[in-house]
Amino acid sequence: MDPELDRIAPTLKEIAFPTRFAVELCADCNLACSMCHHPQMKRPKGVMPFELWQRCAVQVAARSPRTEVWFSFCGEPLLEPQLLLRMIAYGREVGLESISINTNGMYLTPDLDAPILDSGIKRIVFGIDGFSAPVFEAIRVGAKRDVVYGNVERLLAARARRGGGPEIMVQFIEMDENEHEREEYSRYWLERGATLKVRNKLSWGGKFDTPLDIPPDERIPCPWALTMMHVFWDGRVPRCPGDTEGEELAGNAWHEPLDVLWGRLGRYRGLHLARDFEALPERCHTCKDWMTGAARRITSDEELVQLRAAGA
Repeated sequence: MDPELDRIAPTLKEIAFPTRFAVELCADCNLACSMCHHPQMKRPKGVMPFELWQRCAVQVAARSPRTEVWFSFCGEPLLEPQLLLRMIAYGREVGLESISINTNGMYLTPDLDAPILDSGIKRIVFGIDGFSAPVFEAIRVGAKRDVVYGNVERLLAARARRGGGPEIMVQFIEMDENEHEREEYSRYWLERGATLKVRNKLSWGGKFDTPLDIPPDERIPCPWALTMMHVFWDGRVPRCPGDTEGEELAGNAWHEPLDVLWGRLGRYRGLHLARDFEALPERCHTCKDWMTGAARRITSDEELVQLRAAGA
């Protein structure tokens, strides 16, 4: 078995409430990245009403304030920066302890640096999957390498001047197109004080091919299905993140409590934990996302050397 999956498998169990809650603040995106499902997405796009966020935030804070809340999933949250900041402030007010932002970085304008650093978020993750402009811009289609690099470097410098603030992380999705740049990329960002996150390419519920190939008899329960809940901008809760079109829904957060929706998803978690994978929906039979394992989080040159020595 893959060593990372071998480590993860024993930790997977039934939990009473998700440890990660992904919020689709906005279903639109300014990019058309090569490894992302978004350009193919057909469902209606919109912006989450603040009242729906209030409903969700209060429930998560009351039930599990340490649950990691991510403004992420199928859209770019910085398309709606003032709403994002308002939602973060409300989440902190009601007791959420871990709020993070996942962004492509193109719309991190200078006027947002201080509000984001002051917001109380735990981290902000930038998807930056290349070092040179040709590689970066071929993957992050529609983005400009120097704009994104400049925005992140400016935020890192602002945090350094303050002497503290949220974790600033750059994420590198390993692909054939960019793997030759990983070393240079890693050294560059570690020198500037960023945390580095290296992870495998997702299949987005079987929509994309990935280099991962683990025999069926070594399959483990899906960590995504067992730990995460996602909510679309309009309140619909998909069965898993691979269901980007909302074809298999648990229900709607406008109409039912999150506890009820999480409980309804329990039958799928039960099939995973029983390793009855054949009984799962058809989407699960071609999905490789359970193979991705935990991302490698690197904060120092020493950890980078260890990663290199391990052949990763």
